[in-house]
Amino acid sequence: MNEQKSPIDQMLNLALATAMNQYQFYLDISSKVETTKVKELLLSLARSEEALITKIESMMASGVVDAVERARTLEEDEPDDTPFDLVQAETDPRLYVCNRALKMTMKGYTFYLSIAARAKSEVISRMFRYFAHMKAEQIRQIRFICESL
Repeated sequence: MNEQKSPIDQMLNLALATAMNQYQFYLDISSKVETTKVKELLLSLARSEEALITKIESMMASGVVDAVERARTLEEDEPDDTPFDLVQAETDPRLYVCNRALKMTMKGYTFYLSIAARAKSEVISRMFRYFAHMKAEQIRQIRFICESL
């Protein structure tokens, strides 16, 4: 028997794949970085992405009610996607990594927001706004650490 997945399940699978790719990106790049602060940032982002993966898997198993309820009250400014000093980033591997992490996380943020905006279901829209909120938190973390380098 061919079991058809619901639109919410399909969207959760998409979110899960995105989060898993970003998790792997942070782990891969952290293994190549020598600067302690930058390595800690990347590992922290990987842990944050791992938490998102866990939340998505939990939603797949038990439903999306909590995320939908949290998204109802979320209102925030778009995170700052301005790259860190591009001139120095060419010679400073710390800034290069910070810019890569910022770019990757912004991609996730805008991806989740675009799905939220196009969603035909209010539930899916709120769910993806919640995921975007989590990415915005990661971007603030990147900015905080990288601006102190």
